[in-house]
Amino acid sequence: MATQILYITGQTVSLCRIARNRIETLVRYACDDNGYATVCRQLLEDGAHPVSLLVDLIEEEFREESLPHIIGRDRSSLHARHAGKLFRNTPFRHYHVVDRQRGGRRDDRVLFSALTNRDNVEPLLAMLGASSIPVTGVHSLPIVSRHLIKPLGAQTGNVLIITKQPDDGLRESFVRDGHVLFSRLAPVSENSPADYGRVLAAEARKTRRYLHTLRLLPHDQHLDVYALCDSERLEELDNLPGESDNIRIQGVHLSHLAQLLGLREFADTCLSDTLFCYLLHKHRSSNHYARPADLRDWRTHLIRQGLRAATWLIAVGAVTLSGMNVVDSRQIAEDSAGLTRAGNDVNTACERIRQHLPVTPETALAMREATAVADRLRAHPVNLKQLYRLVGDGFTAQPGLTMDKFSWFVAEDSGADKPVALQQTGDETITLGQAPYLISAVSGHVRDFNGNYADAERKLAAIAGWLAGQSRVLAVKIVRKPLNTRADNNLQGAMDTNGNRETAEFELRIVMDLHHEPV
Repeated sequence: MATQILYITGQTVSLCRIARNRIETLVRYACDDNGYATVCRQLLEDGAHPVSLLVDLIEEEFREESLPHIIGRDRSSLHARHAGKLFRNTPFRHYHVVDRQRGGRRDDRVLFSALTNRDNVEPLLAMLGASSIPVTGVHSLPIVSRHLIKPLGAQTGNVLIITKQPDDGLRESFVRDGHVLFSRLAPVSENSPADYGRVLAAEARKTRRYLHTLRLLPHDQHLDVYALCDSERLEELDNLPGESDNIRIQGVHLSHLAQLLGLREFADTCLSDTLFCYLLHKHRSSNHYARPADLRDWRTHLIRQGLRAATWLIAVGAVTLSGMNVVDSRQIAEDSAGLTRAGNDVNTACERIRQHLPVTPETALAMREATAVADRLRAHPVNLKQLYRLVGDGFTAQPGLTMDKFSWFVAEDSGADKPVALQQTGDETITLGQAPYLISAVSGHVRDFNGNYADAERKLAAIAGWLAGQSRVLAVKIVRKPLNTRADNNLQGAMDTNGNRETAEFELRIVMDLHHEPV
């Protein structure tokens, strides 16, 4: 399936589609309610497939901070709180550890970034959510640009990548040792390729001074500038001095770099928006800025895909087992061909004698029971599609719960703990039970459990109540709660060294009707 990416700038939003190492820009609209609505209609017409957001905004800030080195969940909590202090007015925040200091306490060097203006992203996310279009993540273009370091051949040192973006801007990203430490979008307008070299050199000197102010680049260190551009601007860069003010500018042909990355049919252009979209598609970068609520439809999409895959694996397994039986049958048939021919005469003689014998009551009863078994199997096939949809929708309604294990069987008693089987009475009569119930067991745990047992039990009661109210569901029982407070039972869960509960497991039993129609 093709990858869809929404490329967002301060003025426009573009829909790009990538398939088989080719990329095309389908539509481009203004960043307003009408433009967002038009983009959503286009995505719905194409089938509401998942889409990623790549933001290239001037209102994106980066700050590097030193924080104590800790591990586990405490580190994530510390970094999240610090990001909230740095960027209080936006929920679109991201952080990751860059390195550790070599001296002193060896604190962590953590890079924090945020979209300080939420007006460009939040309305679009709201419309995508209202249209039930899955969003895989909101990604930062500067952070994605670190994947250009290897193809540029600049593995170490101080690197400044300058690209020309839509809406007349130069994106300048400072990278050191594979990590993006700073980025700015300079609103620069150059009317001709001849102006490009002059403007780019001036911007490189300005950015170098700013990096020194931020203590990211000492005066005595070189700054390697890689300018990605088209053929005409590349000629202008070749006329610039080789090195001045510890700045070394090197022009890179944008279309050649795209071919090196595997992108085919890339035009000779100075704009690099489609190149960054392809980088996001190729490296599958993790989410940077999307909130958990923004990813709800994406998680639902993954659950449905998982259930479809499980159904497909069951079907493939059945076909494979059938094929193995066919192979075994052929081998046995070849080995026993002689015995079969020798026994044909005996079977013919026995059949002639059998035709002259009367039909006994036992034979008639056996035929009637065999017919009843066949009718029962035809009348009550087990179709698991509705069961899978029921369980998937239930966990979608409660995103705080995660399913770990799922099993089912058919039984003749709603309280049974094993599937129905053929029964044999004392007079050697074989019968098939009524088996009107489809029983499933679902076990899982509370996601990101923080020790709030009351909240965990409330979520579990909510999903049990929702399942019990659905059609064809006869009963829903909570077999195991996240916290069992009965004195005669063992405490469920795990404890860390501080006595805090780390997991909250649960188990549900769902009984559905299988008597009147296929499930």
